[in-house]
Amino acid sequence: DVVALVHRGRLLLVNVLPLEDYVVAVLGGEMPPSFPLEALRAQAVAARTYALNKKLEALDEPFHLGSSVLAQVYGGLERENPKTREATASTRGQVLTFELEPIEAYFHSSCGGQTETGLQALQRDLPYLQAVTCPCGKHPATQWSTSLSAKELEEVLGREARGEVRVLARTSTGRVRRLSVGSRTLEGVEFRQRFGYERVRSLLFEVMADGKGGVRLVGRGFGHGAGLCQWGAKLMADAGKSYQEILLHYYPGTELQTLY
Repeated sequence: DVVALVHRGRLLLVNVLPLEDYVVAVLGGEMPPSFPLEALRAQAVAARTYALNKKLEALDEPFHLGSSVLAQVYGGLERENPKTREATASTRGQVLTFELEPIEAYFHSSCGGQTETGLQALQRDLPYLQAVTCPCGKHPATQWSTSLSAKELEEVLGREARGEVRVLARTSTGRVRRLSVGSRTLEGVEFRQRFGYERVRSLLFEVMADGKGGVRLVGRGFGHGAGLCQWGAKLMADAGKSYQEILLHYYPGTELQTLY
C-alpha cells in the first residue's frame, strides 16, 4: 500500500509493506540472483537485520528506510525472482544480534581482499565490524582503474589541485585515509565522494602520474568495505560454506537468532 503523509511541510508517499516482502525486493536490487543460494541467504539476513535496526531507530518517523544506496536498494517487488523469494523464505525472521540487539549489518559489493573496520569506513566503532580476510581479492570482478585528468582535478577541487597527487596516510587495511592534490589536503572519503562512487570504486587504490598533470588510479573492491562482502560471500558459498558461516565470518561475535 502507498500512503500519502505531510511531514515537515512536504508531501511524502510512503510504501507500506511487510518486512519479508521488503527483504525480497531489496535482495533483488542488492545481489545478482545468479549468485549461489547460500550467498543470497546471507544477504537476506543482512538486509533484514539492517532494516530492523533502522526501523527501531526511526519508530517516531513517518518512514523507516529510503530506497537508494544510502540505505538499501529497494526497487519494488518486480525485482524478486524464485531464488530471491526462496532465500528470503528459508531465512524468515532470522536476524543477527549483538548483546541481544539487531546489529548495524552494513554490506558492500567487494572489499578487495580484506574488509575495513566500521570506524575507518563509516565512523561506526562497533565490535562486530572488524577487518577480516576475504577471498575476493584476486577476483577479476573486484579490479578497477580510472583516469583523472589535470583539468578534471582542477575543475572538481579548485586551482589548489594543480600538482602532484600523493597518498599521505592509509588505514590498517591499506585504504587511502588522507591524500594531497597539489597544495590541497583532503580525506579519502571526501575525495571519493567528490569524484563519484562509481568512478572511484573504493579507497583501496594506488596512484600513478600520467605525465600530463593527471593521475591513473588502480584499485580493488567496490564500496566502503565494512561488513558483508557480497563477492566474498559468493566465493565462500562456491567453496561450500553455509550462510551461517558466511555471516559469522563477516560479523564476528554476533549471533544468528530467529525472531519470528
